[in-house]
Amino acid sequence: MEEENASPGQPLNNNNDDDEQDDLGVPTGNDDAAYLSWNEEVEFELYYLLGGDEDNVNSNEANDDEGNRSDAESGRQSKRTKRFNVEQLAVLEAKFKACPHPDTDERRELGMRIGLEERQLKDCGDENKDMFQENATLWAENKKLRRQLLQPSCIRCRGSIALPTQATPEKTRLLVQNSRLKDEILCAKAYLNKHIVCGADQPPPSAQATLVSHAERAMKEFVMLATASEPMWLSTDSGGGDGEALNHEAYIVKTFPGLLGLCPRGFVEEATRDMEMIKGTAMDLVTMFTDVRYWSEMFPGIVASVSSSNVISTGSLCLRDGLIQLMNVDLWVQSPCLLTRRIKFLRFSKMMASGKWAVVDVSVDGIHGAEQTGCRLLPSGCLLQDVEGSGYCKVTWIVHAEYDEATVPPLFRPLLQSGQALGASRWLRSLLRQCEYMAVLRSSHVESSSSSSDISTLGRRGILELGHRMTASFYAAVSGPIVVPSSNTVHEWRDSTGTGAERIEASVRMATWNCADIVPGLEPAVTVVSATTTVWLPDTPPQRVFEYLSDLQRRAEWDAHVNGGAVEGLGSVATSTYSYGNAVSVLRPTTTSADKDGRSSNSMLILQETSIDASCSLVVYSFVEESLMRGIMDGGDSSAVFLLPSGFAILPDGRGKAHHNAANKTSGTPNPSNSSSNSGGSLLTVAYQAFAREAFDAAGQRICRAIKMIKAAVGASDIIPA
Repeated sequence: MEEENASPGQPLNNNNDDDEQDDLGVPTGNDDAAYLSWNEEVEFELYYLLGGDEDNVNSNEANDDEGNRSDAESGRQSKRTKRFNVEQLAVLEAKFKACPHPDTDERRELGMRIGLEERQLKDCGDENKDMFQENATLWAENKKLRRQLLQPSCIRCRGSIALPTQATPEKTRLLVQNSRLKDEILCAKAYLNKHIVCGADQPPPSAQATLVSHAERAMKEFVMLATASEPMWLSTDSGGGDGEALNHEAYIVKTFPGLLGLCPRGFVEEATRDMEMIKGTAMDLVTMFTDVRYWSEMFPGIVASVSSSNVISTGSLCLRDGLIQLMNVDLWVQSPCLLTRRIKFLRFSKMMASGKWAVVDVSVDGIHGAEQTGCRLLPSGCLLQDVEGSGYCKVTWIVHAEYDEATVPPLFRPLLQSGQALGASRWLRSLLRQCEYMAVLRSSHVESSSSSSDISTLGRRGILELGHRMTASFYAAVSGPIVVPSSNTVHEWRDSTGTGAERIEASVRMATWNCADIVPGLEPAVTVVSATTTVWLPDTPPQRVFEYLSDLQRRAEWDAHVNGGAVEGLGSVATSTYSYGNAVSVLRPTTTSADKDGRSSNSMLILQETSIDASCSLVVYSFVEESLMRGIMDGGDSSAVFLLPSGFAILPDGRGKAHHNAANKTSGTPNPSNSSSNSGGSLLTVAYQAFAREAFDAAGQRICRAIKMIKAAVGASDIIPA
């Protein structure tokens, strides 16, 4: 994973406590540390950018040139050098290109914007114009002389001479001057590419102009989509009755042939819109979305990695108005059966009015040789509007994507097409849940349950940070591609248990890896076995599965580690003030027995995080030595604790409403193949990780046993392996 995502358990803001922070826990616009690296100033000589004579010719050539130049030419070269920073040069270049002769008011306004006097701007524009005119005159004169010299004539008869003539001193001087002019242009271009283009991977300036135009066209289409109503958008029952789906016919009529052209063969469309109220301001959210580190940490269950983020246009650096970034991003869904979705896109941030912003994403597939990927984003993003006096921001989110359906297994296609995997509702619910989590983490007083008397105030914050790191590691184990050294292995393990209607089949991805590859310096360097699988539970709502797995009194039914006994809670910290069931807890098995190494089972405590919303539910846990956990509960450091998380990710199957109360279970035997059923099913991903004292068979059988117990407890009619 890239550097931006390398420390998921660390706070989003490492500034001192005196620094200003917003409701989301990110630095405000007044915090200089919050600016990106592209905000740093670099000074350079404008004169040398255009090419100084003394840098490109030797002294003899310079003397010859001086003998042939007029006094006016010498006077122009003696002008005083002016110094500009990168932002000033960019603004000046854009302004004089659009308007070569700005009037007094325009110069005064431009000077106030970039910190220069009107006289400096006038001198700069006049000097720039003079230099270009002089350069054009020299080129024209040189071209005329070259044409005459290349076609010599007889002085007496003025007729053409076929025989070549010997080079004259004047021709030699012109050739030298021509070579120097070419060198000056090459030097200027090289300097521009080095100091104005942000990053070695950036496209050339000509391509940048195309990308800026592409982003501006995407902004217009996005605003149209964000503010349109029926028939452009139609309500849908997907995702618990909220959200809207795009009317494809109305969209085609409005936008044909489209910004990216026709949909590629074999691709399908996913287009959803949703709205939510988020605590904070529009500027808070824009600051977070334009800093890739904060952005990826706010969506750990969706954003796998951000491999690059280059700046195409800086816009207004202070407000991020007009900022255009080129990004390479991998998105994932919590299942080992789905490939990560790789997208290369532009992110354009624009202030529409006071307290109103738009952040738009659009793919660059096919632009200036960009490769065609398996997924492309049509204008997508969010419209942010402050609700005056409430402290909240109204967020309208749109995801409009086209992806290669052949890359998605048939069992998961309804989930992707409904938008419940990577659609608008998924992004908004994840944002809302993470904002609540971070608000609790960064508050001066962390709320706890009535059973948290064993956890100190500092300990509650340490428990939250440890739970955040554990869940991020779980996402990587379940969703991430297995990239291991050649000494490690990846296998597929298949088995079945039971007979008839009780038969359970599973295809489990098995991987072994060395702890030292993940945690350098960890002693002893032991091997870990990681087993993951996904099954479909038709007509079994995700909420019903979540309630069973988070019930401490029934944990012994599926968790062999608790030795058939109950589990008691030592304390928990709620991660949401609105949603019941979102918490990080410390648990202890009540039974006592010894494992094969002679350790007592009650010497280990269980750290567990549970979270639920309409898009995804999680039950993630890891065993921790009691002495270490007690120290964290008392306020000790949690960064040195090694976690090996196991657990469950529960997704809606996309075939019906995501939420369905357990009391509303339909009677009769449901048909698993009937996708029109009103009660949605669940896609259950199970992950089990342990030190490799167990064989593959033992790990696989442990997963099969857990799935079998879940099926019986929630009344699932069938279990279908992915």
